[in-house]
Amino acid sequence: MSKSIYCPFCHRFTELSNRGEHTHRWLGQCNACQEIILVDNRTGKCYPLPLPGPVDARIPEQIRADFIEAKQCKASGAFRAASVMARRALQSICLDKGAKENEKLGKQIDWMLAQNIITKDLKEWAHEVRLVGNDAAHPKKPSEDEKILESDADDILQLLEQFSQVLYVAPALAAERRRSRTET
Repeated sequence: MSKSIYCPFCHRFTELSNRGEHTHRWLGQCNACQEIILVDNRTGKCYPLPLPGPVDARIPEQIRADFIEAKQCKASGAFRAASVMARRALQSICLDKGAKENEKLGKQIDWMLAQNIITKDLKEWAHEVRLVGNDAAHPKKPSEDEKILESDADDILQLLEQFSQVLYVAPALAAERRRSRTET
């Protein structure tokens, strides 16, 4: 058996080496720091919980902090909280790009499209993050199902990641390349 994770001890991405297998679990050892992690064969979960993947440092600090918290919530199984924090990160992006603070997130997203900050596809992605985040944040009638699934949290975190890549990471990377080329 093998499994790759962000080690909760040394914070590096590593493949665990098998150090002993039992019926329903095995001991994995981080190849970087040598710490031992218990892996459940039935669920694939690790104990202690692995860290979520990093968030690119090119994303502004406030947005990155919300994004990191969303990923930490998801990693610990708090899918509703992850969805709410993803929504918050999205709204922070809108504000960072100049949307009016006193408007609702839906209007802020639409404003970014009208200003040609985002494309129609990006607008759709943003609204998906917003809608799942709204479902997570606002209680419904007791008869309505308000469960946020792990797949819901995965999906909107992936959409938020791609949204952030387009608005922050790719432009920063292109600027770094231009600077590098002109300096040489």
